[in-house]
Amino acid sequence: MRDKLKYKLGRNIKAERIRRDLTQEEFAENIDMSLSHVSKIEQGITSPTAIALFKMAKILCIPMEKFFEGIEI
Repeated sequence: MRDKLKYKLGRNIKAERIRRDLTQEEFAENIDMSLSHVSKIEQGITSPTAIALFKMAKILCIPMEKFFEGIEI
C-alpha cells in the first residue's frame, strides 16, 4: 500500500509539472533538488519531504493538497 501511495503522489507531481510545461531539469533546478531525485519521486521510488512538497507547490502555483488528489488511505 505504501508503494502505491508513493506512486500516485509521484504521478500527481509529474502531471502538475507537465501542466506547467516544465522539464524535469527545470523543475529540479527551481526547487533546488537533483534531477535524479525528482525522477525517483515522480516514479514513486521515493517520497518527497514536506519542505520539498512546499517548494514544488510554490513553483507550480498550486496548493499542496493538489498533489494528494485521488489518493486514499
